[in-house]
Amino acid sequence: MCRNSRLILIVTAFLGFGGNASAQLPVAVNTFIEKRCLECHDGTTKKGGLDLSTLKADSGDKAIFDKWVRIHDRVHAGEMPPPKKEPLPAKEREAMIDGLAKWLSSADQKRQREAGRVPLRRLNRTEYENTMRDLFAMPGLEVKDLLPEDGTLSGFDKASTALDVSAVQLRKYLEAADYVLDAAIVHQDRPMVFKQRVRLIGGLSQFGESMFPMKDRKVDLDLVRKIRDPLKPENSLKLSERLPYIEAMESLGTITHARPSYEPNVGNFSPYHAGFYRIRMSVWSFDYKRGEVMPASRQQSFALTANGRLLGYFDAPSLKSQEHEIVVWLNAAERLQLNPANLWPNYSNPFGYAGAAVAVDWVDVEGPLNDTWPPASHRALFGALPLAPLSTEKGRPLPHVPAPPVRHPGSRPNHVDAKEFQKNQPVWTAAASRPRDDAERLLRDFLPRAFRRPVADEELAVYVKIARARIDEGDFFESAMRTSFRIALCSPDFLYHQEPAVGKDPTVIDAHALACRLSYLLWNSKPDNVLEQTAAQNKLGGKLLTDQAERMLADPRSERFINDFLDQWLDLRKIDFTTPDTSLYPEFRPDVRDAMLAESRAYFRAMIDKDLGIAHVVDSDFLMINQRLAELYGIPGVVGSAIRSVPKPKDCMRGGFLTQGAILKVTANGTSTSPVQRGVWVVDRLYGRPPQPPPPDIAAVDPDLNGTTTIREQLAKHRSSASCAGCHAKFDPHGFALENFDVIGRSRTRYRHMGEQGDSPDVAEFIGFPGNGNFEKSIRFHYGLPVDASGETADGKAFKNVSELRAILLADNEALARNFVERLILYGTGAPVSFADRAQVEQILKASRDGGYGVRSLLLRVIQSPLFRRH
Repeated sequence: MCRNSRLILIVTAFLGFGGNASAQLPVAVNTFIEKRCLECHDGTTKKGGLDLSTLKADSGDKAIFDKWVRIHDRVHAGEMPPPKKEPLPAKEREAMIDGLAKWLSSADQKRQREAGRVPLRRLNRTEYENTMRDLFAMPGLEVKDLLPEDGTLSGFDKASTALDVSAVQLRKYLEAADYVLDAAIVHQDRPMVFKQRVRLIGGLSQFGESMFPMKDRKVDLDLVRKIRDPLKPENSLKLSERLPYIEAMESLGTITHARPSYEPNVGNFSPYHAGFYRIRMSVWSFDYKRGEVMPASRQQSFALTANGRLLGYFDAPSLKSQEHEIVVWLNAAERLQLNPANLWPNYSNPFGYAGAAVAVDWVDVEGPLNDTWPPASHRALFGALPLAPLSTEKGRPLPHVPAPPVRHPGSRPNHVDAKEFQKNQPVWTAAASRPRDDAERLLRDFLPRAFRRPVADEELAVYVKIARARIDEGDFFESAMRTSFRIALCSPDFLYHQEPAVGKDPTVIDAHALACRLSYLLWNSKPDNVLEQTAAQNKLGGKLLTDQAERMLADPRSERFINDFLDQWLDLRKIDFTTPDTSLYPEFRPDVRDAMLAESRAYFRAMIDKDLGIAHVVDSDFLMINQRLAELYGIPGVVGSAIRSVPKPKDCMRGGFLTQGAILKVTANGTSTSPVQRGVWVVDRLYGRPPQPPPPDIAAVDPDLNGTTTIREQLAKHRSSASCAGCHAKFDPHGFALENFDVIGRSRTRYRHMGEQGDSPDVAEFIGFPGNGNFEKSIRFHYGLPVDASGETADGKAFKNVSELRAILLADNEALARNFVERLILYGTGAPVSFADRAQVEQILKASRDGGYGVRSLLLRVIQSPLFRRH
């Protein structure tokens, strides 16, 4: 089928869900509805807003079709007719379920035959960015924020029906293509390499308050006074006079946590060229008391960031310098910052402060680290063509040369200034000895890599013609080629997943499309050379398909799948949607937030690597934590910023995703927890049973910050209403069980509030709080009413806390596995599991049952499933 014909069918399917496909319901279904359903769901009663007396048997209308699916599922689950009614004969129920299932499957199969299982879908923003990164070998390229937000379906932004295209989006694709080409193409014959030891400088005005020079592991308060005396500002040196003293220091000490005005910059370093840079540093920690340096009471750490983008955490041992080295990608003009990760706000200064402190001896920066020049990004476009100085012939249009990267405001050049570098350098450009022939050769190499499939000669000719026309008009070779590259990067062949059928079978995609599905599932990007070659040989099937999947899971790029799938499945992308109120939760810092995400990701990686059973979604005998999370969770003996596997202590309520800090954070707001929000998350995200939205006239429950009522007491009003009780009974209990954890995932037995009543907290609760008499100024909340985490599930099973709820949840492992498989299929193919697909899902589950539904096994069976190859 040609692409245009398929597009027409897809549009038709969107508009009419397969056209007018009215069909008579089976007799058993009609009989069942008349006998068992119309009493509550006729035109007069309409219980739940459902009128079965007028509901058509029109499977071609998507809204009507979905209603019939819900009817089938509720009867199948035993929810309808209500259990309190007279017992339902098994044969009658089975006849209704089987008859309706066959009718629904037949209609869905017909739709899939006509329009395909997966409608045409474009790359989402994450796929687009990763594809650009891999196409041009620029692993840190940031481009997705240039594009509009993607739509979502069931929390996933990979669903084809949610990925529409607007005029604004097309314009943004043009801008993004220009941005990428600017970054990829170089105009110098050599890189401007930076290799230097730089000082950690955090704004000269901060010395004497939060930062101070050190020598021989000592603080010279007389020198601090000379640089900047916070007690007598009139005696301080002028800013311009302080620099010689600061540059002569051995180490820089800091006694406050990182915040916008106190972020220590790495020598104001900002790279001119994007690329890999080697960064080395020497750091240590200590306790400080009014000028005296003492052993640290706990190990501290630093966070290295680039324009806020986390590059890594580095431990700072007590009184002993530790050297760290990292090779990372830096984009042009990014600003490096080395932030102390876990220090409390300082309301004093070096003369009165007593508490934890950290120090940086030095930071070395070297880069960009290029084995060859031009870099790989340039060679992805112009191959091995040499660079030559630009000849500025009169009247000849110059190629586009972007301006030097803009440095952060206030940064001072610590090496050859970019503008001076460019001024003293001629502009270099790709030199072609045979421009017309070279244009065809380069495009023949580039287009298959960009389009992720073989490119026919007639397709190639279109782009070659564009480049040659510009060459014939007198443009520089680079400018002519850039025009063709830009058009290719904005074409449907690049922006859309190309998934044509193979041979005579209209239901199966070809090998190159299958390679892309696998690659965009496990790497969120285009296939690499190995996968492309396997597809070209038409060997991507059976064991070879599994072998490729295993190879790709072992590749570092599979972290993209780990991170992105969890972001969407578990809502981790919402980690920053709310910020905990610092008055109620002063312990929450950026390092806690980063550790929470790292915990969930490392845990899922362990589940995949070890093929752990699906039960580990809700329970486990180990935790993946670091020192910061261990302190938050109250688990002793964990030191250092690295995430590692720790045996779960006896009587610990943690385990599985259910009680991880990131989950507890995204299911709460900044001030309070809600059993409704957390309960809905459990039944939706873990079990795939999203409740119907509440009626529009039902008011939300506002948190009581004065501590006079609990959330359970407030929700009792909702549950007392018959129209609310039925739904709330399905998810509220799960949320009540999680009430033992607060907004930031810390265990609790009492609620925090800002009212005047109740007990004040003890300073001992807050690890590392400085002992300089400012506790009341920082910690102002009180402890109020006790937490009640008990409940009863909708089917009458009682529990006292989350540990007892787990035992109830684990009785339905198959539901956990079914939901996981269905989420994988949506993520991997771009289409949700429809009614006709359910039989294939059940086959996957049946094959995995004896192994406890190992998550790696489930993933590999999804990849081997016919659903993964469906057109």
